Amino acid sequence: MLYVKFIKENYELLKNSLSKRGQEEKAEWLDIILERDKKWRALKQKADKLRQKRNELTNKIRELKSQKKQYDLILKQAQSVPGKITLMENEMSELSKQINSYLEKLPNILHEKVPLGKDEKDNIPFKFFKERPTTNSDLLSHSELLEKTNLANFDAGRINSGQGFNYLTGELAELDLALQRFGIDFLLKKGFKLVVPPLALNKKTLGGTVPLDEFNDVIYKIEGEDLYLIATAEQPLVSLNSNKTFNKEDLPIKICAITPCFRKEIGSRGVDTKGLFRMHQFNKVEQVVISDHENSYNLLEEMESLTEDFFKKLELPFRVIEICSGDLGPKQTKQYDIEAWFPRQQEYQEVTSASNTGEYQSATLNIKYVEGEEKKFCHLLNNTMVATSRAMVAIIENFQNKDGTIKIPKALRKYMNGKKKIGGFKK
Repeated sequence: MLYVKFIKENYELLKNSLSKRGQEEKAEWLDIILERDKKWRALKQKADKLRQKRNELTNKIRELKSQKKQYDLILKQAQSVPGKITLMENEMSELSKQINSYLEKLPNILHEKVPLGKDEKDNIPFKFFKERPTTNSDLLSHSELLEKTNLANFDAGRINSGQGFNYLTGELAELDLALQRFGIDFLLKKGFKLVVPPLALNKKTLGGTVPLDEFNDVIYKIEGEDLYLIATAEQPLVSLNSNKTFNKEDLPIKICAITPCFRKEIGSRGVDTKGLFRMHQFNKVEQVVISDHENSYNLLEEMESLTEDFFKKLELPFRVIEICSGDLGPKQTKQYDIEAWFPRQQEYQEVTSASNTGEYQSATLNIKYVEGEEKKFCHLLNNTMVATSRAMVAIIENFQNKDGTIKIPKALRKYMNGKKKIGGFKK
């Protein structure tokens, strides 16, 4: 989340940013935060003076004792001080809670070049790759094709785990693994370091990576434990370096991971009743970059371009869009999505997101770098390399044949023991 010093230094920019997001009503929060911070600081000054007075009185009592002189009046004064300090500390604690309650719900400042808009309809497509295939009325939905070719068992997933969980079998499971391996190899060649992270984080750590409302809407809680299942590898990757300070010369730090991801997906769209596109559990290759302020937005362009190259290798039609101010999430300062073309659905749909969160996460996780004599909070960036389930749906819809087979993109064939296609109807 943001912090008081940031608000003081960027007051007008933040007000303007809230207006661009369509959240003008939150502008008054900035004044509330600053006013309560002023009270907190005034109380701290008084409490510090009282502590100093307590120490002086204590020293005076020792001196009088050593001289065998009366010190009853001074002792009485000294005994009244701790209670006054406690009252001030309680008031300071309450003010801190109030300040944090606003900070937790305050969205990040927008980058100056984020396009204006109210919602996803105002997002701006600016790159296209490959012609969209012509409409084919014979196309099967991916779920229907997978069931007919015994490459997935949706009913068993629903019965054994619930809606939004599936079994991938045989060659489809191989395709999932092939996408994972290709994604990791792709990143390792680009200088990323592979990490195997924990799949569960405690609330304090996770709270440094996601807005508070996601705990209810997205995150799975482990009953009886202070642990939550990760919704994306971004969460353990960015928290890997909590409370760490880097030298500017050591940045950027580039790390990646492959993990299962767990999401409630509560909302208007929910999860797929049958299918792979929107599930409670899926596999994803994620990239995270830790940057200084100066280079972070150039690195965002690099990360987005990297994922473009990956999806070009998969031979899928796609477009790149820039997310507008009204559709941008609360932690993002700027974001690009790649949307693949899904011919059965006759629409582009998101398969990756690349975003810069600025200081929003690093301030809470206390990740800094040293530049000269100054310490600054790092900028943290994240990008989906590939969410395998959505990539597989795109492959199935774009490359299915009338005989029920699915063509495998050339880049994946070496990870599938040379197979050029999978599936097929039984004769």
